[in-house]
Amino acid sequence: MLQSFRGTIDDEVAGHQAGEGHLGPITNDPGHFYKPLQGDERGSNEVSFYTSFSSNMKVSEHITRFFPKFDGTQLMEASDGSGMKPHLILQDLTFQRANPSVMDIKMGSRTWAYIHKCLKKDRATSSISLGFRLSGMQVFKSVEM
Repeated sequence: MLQSFRGTIDDEVAGHQAGEGHLGPITNDPGHFYKPLQGDERGSNEVSFYTSFSSNMKVSEHITRFFPKFDGTQLMEASDGSGMKPHLILQDLTFQRANPSVMDIKMGSRTWAYIHKCLKKDRATSSISLGFRLSGMQVFKSVEM
């Protein structure tokens, strides 16, 4: 089924943000968000990861609860107006939450390929030394009445 773009993600804290001619994740129905796949091997690698991870019964619930549920892929109108593009269908972990606090953590000691720009970023952050980096976060404080 082909679907059209409907809206951008309000709680996105890192990565490629959709809107104003930029390709990025979008929301199309309550409870899901749609992440555009990159056109090279990174896109197919990401689909392979989510397919394998979501079907692996050996992965503990202590780990899986921190990942969105994966519902496959779908062709959708891209947020940048470039036409129909394949998107991952992922659970929106912030759905029905008022003022969610959100953190984006990049796991791994290196970026997918060592091009100069990525190596420079990995060396400038905690990716190599700790095996992860915090890419962004949004924290809301509750107000006592």
